[in-house]
Amino acid sequence: MNRVAVKIKEARLKAKLTEKQLAKKCGLSEGYIIQIESGKKVINEKAAESILNALGAKLDFIDRQEEEREEKPKAEKIAPPKVEFYNIQPTEQWTDALANIIKKYPIYEAGSNKVVGQKELPIIGKRVEGYHWDKLLFIQAADDSLETLRVKKGDVVMVCLTNEIQNNSIYYFEMDQKKYIRQLRKEANNRVILSTGKKDSTEEVDLKKIKLVGKCVRVEHFL
Repeated sequence: MNRVAVKIKEARLKAKLTEKQLAKKCGLSEGYIIQIESGKKVINEKAAESILNALGAKLDFIDRQEEEREEKPKAEKIAPPKVEFYNIQPTEQWTDALANIIKKYPIYEAGSNKVVGQKELPIIGKRVEGYHWDKLLFIQAADDSLETLRVKKGDVVMVCLTNEIQNNSIYYFEMDQKKYIRQLRKEANNRVILSTGKKDSTEEVDLKKIKLVGKCVRVEHFL
């Protein structure tokens, strides 16, 4: 179970609400709340904040953990034992083995196929950070147009390839031969609302005009 799911469940229990009561309070289904708390459904940060706000809680567990680490007294430094190092040349077998557990992903600039960097990530059980290794794409934000959605210029967005839309999630897609990162929401009559998160920044288009690339599942902020 991920940390967001734990946070939501703890806040619900503290508020003495059942899954059904919380779902009604947030305008969601009971099954959706159960899937989130069990870790079967990945929820974006904005949606998690909405649920926690309804419970009178905040998504601040990361900040608290950092504060706790800062408050811990520094342990007395102990001199490490002397270690002798030897130069060993890697063999072809080593290289082949590492190739099976380390995946090099190119980072593409948003809106183009230009490669602007590279990420090396470990593959564990055919997965990278919980997602199948061959379903991932990395995109670098080219500007601050998505700042309201907490995606700024230079940030690297991890995209999981999919052709399905989950309302109010952020997606990387192609439209009119151009690629965009936007928050999407499906409406009736095969219409889709595109948004950068800012007020008066929404656009309604025909679903057929959009070619999904994938869902944005994680952001690595540029420092």
